[in-house]
Amino acid sequence: MVRVARRQGTAAAVAALLLALTGCGRAGATAEAHAQSAPPSSAPSQTRWPAGIAGGACLLIEYDEVQQDIGVSFDVSAAGESQNTFTCVLQKQGIDLPDLTLAVTPTAVDSTVFRASVQPKGAAVVANLGRVAYSVTLPPAAASGPVVEVGWLAGNGRLMILRYRSPVTAAAAEATAMVPKLVTLAKQVDLSSV
Repeated sequence: MVRVARRQGTAAAVAALLLALTGCGRAGATAEAHAQSAPPSSAPSQTRWPAGIAGGACLLIEYDEVQQDIGVSFDVSAAGESQNTFTCVLQKQGIDLPDLTLAVTPTAVDSTVFRASVQPKGAAVVANLGRVAYSVTLPPAAASGPVVEVGWLAGNGRLMILRYRSPVTAAAAEATAMVPKLVTLAKQVDLSSV
């Protein structure tokens, strides 16, 4: 009788662990950030968990796509949701910067309101991205280097902002070189959000 109880307890523990690992034991994205990490660095990159496992806006972005488009490799994702804005942050395990953030918010604004209220002053217009789009390079902020931002009004009525924060040591020229790369990634994200 004791052996049967132990086996049932062990089986229940294994089942709970498997559910947690596959995400079935978790109910979707919540307001709290969900983080996951890559396997040890000796493991091949194909075995890391996808960024989308965090939920939220991370469902629209993948590590390999990011690395291909902007030339930066990330291996940790976290998602959140607050007042109908879904976010995703990608980082390197154990390192704060660089990071990449995607924010997605449903909206009823049109292109005119977007240009007047959302697009920062001095931003450049980006062609062939959503209904209307911009890119801007922002000066270094506290504890980060230059910031590159691409924002657009998607065809499906969502405001989307993709932001890359450089390490403190990054030069302004590096941020300038990142702009077209981030635009390329934004176009891929826009296609995946349809």
